[in-house]
Amino acid sequence: MNFDIETERLRLRSPRAEDAPRVTELIGDWDVVNMLGRAPWPYQLSDAENWIARMGVARDEGTEYAFLAEHADDGVVAASGLHLVDKDRAIWEIGYWVGKPYWGRGFVTEAARGVLDWATKEAGISAFVSGHIVDNPASGRVLEKLGFEVAGELTMYVRGRDCDVSAIRYVKGAPVDAALQAAAH
Repeated sequence: MNFDIETERLRLRSPRAEDAPRVTELIGDWDVVNMLGRAPWPYQLSDAENWIARMGVARDEGTEYAFLAEHADDGVVAASGLHLVDKDRAIWEIGYWVGKPYWGRGFVTEAARGVLDWATKEAGISAFVSGHIVDNPASGRVLEKLGFEVAGELTMYVRGRDCDVSAIRYVKGAPVDAALQAAAH
């Protein structure tokens, strides 16, 4: 399977060990990690190193595909990826983040669209779920641009905040119950 994706402005590729400092720099901003479900706070170099190592194993197992988005002028600016949330129904969750200096430039929408296109063409994936914390409406706009529809709202644990928060869940080609059961964005 090909793990390189080209979009209009970005090159998406699997993370490598040498990306850990840049990933740490971008996610290590409270305004970024505050909107992510699984990232710890404070986000440290060891967190990025562990994430990159886990993503390599998960890719080989076919359970998760992570992509860093590189811009020609700025290097790594964002990430998007998929992880298998329902093996029996072949449903995958898409997630993403973008470094704060690159907010509002459309990079995360472009990266996530590239990952969805890759998933459909390269991996034969057609059922997706996703979500966002209610106080991150920009993420909801990304999902709407990608063709996702609202499935409902629920409470989920956010690691960086160390508390439960309200989240809005979305589906694309997947049943509504899948989004509400797979609240691990």
